Amino acid sequence: MKLDQFMRFPHPVLSEYSSDYVTGEFKCSFQQNITAGGELRLESDFQITNPDLADLVKNQKAATGYFLICRRTYFNTLQEAPTGKAEKFFDMSQLFGTVNIRPVVWTLEKIEGYSSPLFDDEYGDAVTIMKGAVIAIGPDFQFSIDQKKYKPFETIFRLEEEASVAPGTISVDADQDYIIISAEGATYKSIAQMRDMKLGPNLLLNAVYMPAVMDVICRLQVQPGGFEGRKWFRVFKAKCDDLAIDPSDQSVSALELSQKLLRAPLNRTISMMESFG
Repeated sequence: MKLDQFMRFPHPVLSEYSSDYVTGEFKCSFQQNITAGGELRLESDFQITNPDLADLVKNQKAATGYFLICRRTYFNTLQEAPTGKAEKFFDMSQLFGTVNIRPVVWTLEKIEGYSSPLFDDEYGDAVTIMKGAVIAIGPDFQFSIDQKKYKPFETIFRLEEEASVAPGTISVDADQDYIIISAEGATYKSIAQMRDMKLGPNLLLNAVYMPAVMDVICRLQVQPGGFEGRKWFRVFKAKCDDLAIDPSDQSVSALELSQKLLRAPLNRTISMMESFG
């Protein structure tokens, strides 16, 4: 079933797009990760603030859950999940590319004479709702399933020695299969040594990798799609998709996008330094 904000029903449906109820929400959130066994783990968190719908669920006249849809692999299933937090596991082999989650509440039996003071006036005093009817729709959630995004970010970079680069600086070349970060001899050796130091990786993340990522995003904003043929791009794009980032969006600064993509690297450095304080 394809549910969207333009659908109309003969009974009231609670959603952010309708005014069928004068108050109440179907609050939904999800977290996903890949388990050590290679399964997709989805943790849902549902809260229904409409007391009438909450009672239907409590009295087992309705159920909560979500459609999990991957159109690229023709996977489409309705997964029941209770209110509050719940985790479910799915076979990763059936999912690839964009995955959509649409939370829903549906009836488990025919409900006659259903009434609520929270109805919009157009539904009158009472309605009959058939078994299996959708009575609440949550917001659409979307994420990307691509094994590439679970590769460490640093695997798309290569550090190389280049005498023409000014001491204490780096240059970035994104026109290769890897994003090449170049530095002159002494700087190159210092960076290489820092990789093996306890504090080194976090310091390099801010001093070397974030500027490189900013440079790449600036290029993508000028030339969208210009690097799709490079091996590094699939990993980079998958990580962007996972965080709902469009690296070619010129309305957002490369600095803001880079910090989001690298998950606020300055915070990690500050925490690290404070632990040594």
